Amino acid sequence: MTTRHRRMSFPALLIALLLALGGTGASAAEPGAARAAARRHFERGTTLYQEGRYAEAAAAFEAAYQTLANGVVLYNLGQCYEKLGDLQRAIGYYRDYLRMVPDAEDRPLVESLIARLEKRYEEERRPQVTVSSEPAGARVQVDGEARGVTPWSDKLEVGPHRLEVTHEGYQPLRRDMELRPGEPLELQLMLTPLSKSGVAVENRPGQPRRRVWTWVAAGAAGVATAGAVTLGLLARSDSRELLARPHERAEAQRLHDSALGRARASNILTGTAGVALLAGTALFFVEGSF
Repeated sequence: MTTRHRRMSFPALLIALLLALGGTGASAAEPGAARAAARRHFERGTTLYQEGRYAEAAAAFEAAYQTLANGVVLYNLGQCYEKLGDLQRAIGYYRDYLRMVPDAEDRPLVESLIARLEKRYEEERRPQVTVSSEPAGARVQVDGEARGVTPWSDKLEVGPHRLEVTHEGYQPLRRDMELRPGEPLELQLMLTPLSKSGVAVENRPGQPRRRVWTWVAAGAAGVATAGAVTLGLLARSDSRELLARPHERAEAQRLHDSALGRARASNILTGTAGVALLAGTALFFVEGSF
């Protein structure tokens, strides 16, 4: 017997003997061909399990059970699915094993194994919740219980929860959560600062409203007006210089073009100032209504 075979578990050896004898679920009248086929499937499953090919081993053990029902094969299936990480299925097979073999000598061991896997399964189902905030260092409460400060992360029970995040100088933030099995939740929260009076900075009834775009339009109108006046004065200066005394042809053409270009630009800026002034007037009333 190789080293690999010497490491075979007691239940595996037990089932080999049971299959050879006809199995706990079969009568002596069971056809010899079925016993032989079940034994072949079982031996293949044992080899695959020892090679770490657990999915294939489970398929072989399933075939052995379908060929010749034997309760102990269910234990081997539980081992396969435990290795595959399918804990719910493994627990089911271990329970089926105890139901089919009620007087199993290893019952206490298997019951302890089931309890351990159930605890592990529930732990894996609990979703990971991560909460970060700006600014960091905010206190985190879940269902009224203090859990730490941001950035904070922990596993919570599946189901509804009430999250509250508080930070000195900032408005408390509350949020309801519905957690689902195996679905992590990540929250990035932006806290609202309080005013010096301890009230959240926001518009309140009777408080003057900030007309941001009104002032933007007014500023644009002012800049355009100033530019129009400046260019108009420069255009007039060029015209006066052109008419004051004789000039060389090139110089006279330059003064003429300069005066004309500045006058056009002044007119454009004047129109822009008028549009901005009208927009500012409209925005004054629009922003005041929000």
